Amino acid sequence: MAASEVDGDLTILRGAPQEDDAHYRIIFDTAVEAIVVFDEAGAIRTFNPAAERLFGYGGEEMAGRNLRDLMAPPYRDAQVRGPQEDQAAGVRRILGAGQAMAGQRKNGSTFTLELSMAEWRRDGERFFTGVMRDVTDDVRVRDLQRLMVNELNHRVKNTLATVQAIVSQTLRDAESPQTAQKDLIKRLVALAAAHDILTRESWEGAQVAELVAAALETHGVRRAATVSGPDIRLAPKPAVALALALHELMTNAAKFGALSVAGGVNISWEASPATGLVLTWREQGGPAVEPPTRRGFGLRMIEALAADLGGRVELSFEPEGLVCVIHAELGAGVAAS
Repeated sequence: MAASEVDGDLTILRGAPQEDDAHYRIIFDTAVEAIVVFDEAGAIRTFNPAAERLFGYGGEEMAGRNLRDLMAPPYRDAQVRGPQEDQAAGVRRILGAGQAMAGQRKNGSTFTLELSMAEWRRDGERFFTGVMRDVTDDVRVRDLQRLMVNELNHRVKNTLATVQAIVSQTLRDAESPQTAQKDLIKRLVALAAAHDILTRESWEGAQVAELVAAALETHGVRRAATVSGPDIRLAPKPAVALALALHELMTNAAKFGALSVAGGVNISWEASPATGLVLTWREQGGPAVEPPTRRGFGLRMIEALAADLGGRVELSFEPEGLVCVIHAELGAGVAAS
């Protein structure tokens, strides 16, 4: 083919039947996707209205310009002709059908461009038809989905590890299968309550006050407790550990401590850059308590909490009941709100 004519937005190739030209014009003009036809040197021959809307250029404005003018670096700066390849091969190398690349609009803004490209010949001349669309939002959604799946996998693994530890320790310490079943169910309920709080907060963290309130509600001892403390937010892992530790403290108090009689418990916490988080559990009005002869699950769980928070635990067996003080670093998943 010797030449071509530009008629409005559509380049009409000489020698094509007139009815075919009209048919192709309708397709080009009404297509939702941007369609660009270019030759083996990358010179644009067709630029449909959808391409005008996508890139911000007029059809006549782009006729004869190089396809690289629609690309952002590094695609714009790539050489079409390589040392050992013809121009058509260079176009395929740069654009690669089905690949996502960086497109650039007339106003300079960039976006993620997806191109499907077909190669064809006419009268001995080689052409390419590129169907293009903006997939910036699609890529963002896919990246977000991938991130969410990875985060979900991470949380599931952590949860299963926690459940495994709970089951293992419960069975090891149980006096009988019936006792193990009862204790295991209660601990899993406590774990589920902590997860409910984290789910409401999109797993970004949980307030200490919420965790304390949930533990008191689960054990039905809200009226027997006094609670005070500022807004302190825990990351998911230490939040779960604190919820389980509170469950063990309340279970122990209900069996042997102040909550087994007409006593009560005081739960308070404070935080500062100097001292970090300090949470105090103080039983009052309970029977006399003595240090345990062995370290049970509850004590091990509280010590695990301290490890998760980068702190330590102090236990005092006072005449009126157990006093447990948990120290944690503010930087270890803890933040003052």
